[in-house]
Amino acid sequence: MKMNRRQVLESAAALLGGALAHSSTAWAMPIPRANRIHMGAQTNIFGVPIKDYDALMKILDTLARLDYTGFETNAASLKSRFDQAAQCRRDFEARHMHLVALHNGATLYPKEKIPTDIEALRPVAAASAEMGAKHMIISDGRLPRTDGKLDVDAVHVWTEGMNSLGQAMKVEGVQLCYHNHQIEFQDNPSMMSYLLNDTDPKLVMLNFDVGHATGWIDAAAFSREHFRRIAIFHIKDEKVEADKKRVYTPLGEGQTNLPGIFAPLLNSDWEGWLEIEEEETYPKPAADPEAILSRDRAYLKKVTDV
Repeated sequence: MKMNRRQVLESAAALLGGALAHSSTAWAMPIPRANRIHMGAQTNIFGVPIKDYDALMKILDTLARLDYTGFETNAASLKSRFDQAAQCRRDFEARHMHLVALHNGATLYPKEKIPTDIEALRPVAAASAEMGAKHMIISDGRLPRTDGKLDVDAVHVWTEGMNSLGQAMKVEGVQLCYHNHQIEFQDNPSMMSYLLNDTDPKLVMLNFDVGHATGWIDAAAFSREHFRRIAIFHIKDEKVEADKKRVYTPLGEGQTNLPGIFAPLLNSDWEGWLEIEEEETYPKPAADPEAILSRDRAYLKKVTDV
């Protein structure tokens, strides 16, 4: 049947629309888990800090053999190599390992101390970026309390300092991530609630330590609500006994709901790091780090299929 000009145009538009719809569907295809969920380990299971560079290289060889692709370490482990950052990156890449982040302490309180904290961390950030890291981790939630209650004015100074530090780290080429301990969840409202509400997600992401959160919050619910704000998870398992004593357990045997924590990551397009952080003997090395990390990697494989 012969079509008129209008019918030809309508037919062409329909074909183009179908092609675009197919293209959109193709672009919406989910990214495979193995391409977006990365497995790493904190080196503190080998002792803190790692004082010898050759020893660190042997640790990276071990991690690679156990099917980890990244590592985090205390900044002190690599401080003496900041002037050789490019060579460090080549050494890491030769072992098929990626530096996830260097871990640092920074109080960001009182207000007059914040500029000093920021300037002290600039060279660390610059060196870690040159070493290949995309993140910078800080921790230290020590803020004043009055009559046992959190000093709200101090918290606002702290969150303002966090934004300023995040901006400075961005300039140096890394994303700031705040690492929690237990104290961030102990008040109502909590330090963590202020951090989430008063800092810019573009400047301050989270390094969520799921073990430290156990017993204070529902860590799985926190992951479900805030996983877009979390760049790095520190994975461990703990249980809180009747006398409030905290006990580390093998993964999957404590009270930390690891499958629940992982669920939103597995069923979305989230990309980031799951890092084993075993610290039962911290700061001393564990008796058999390789056996523990091998066991932990097997657990992660089982529950994430990565």
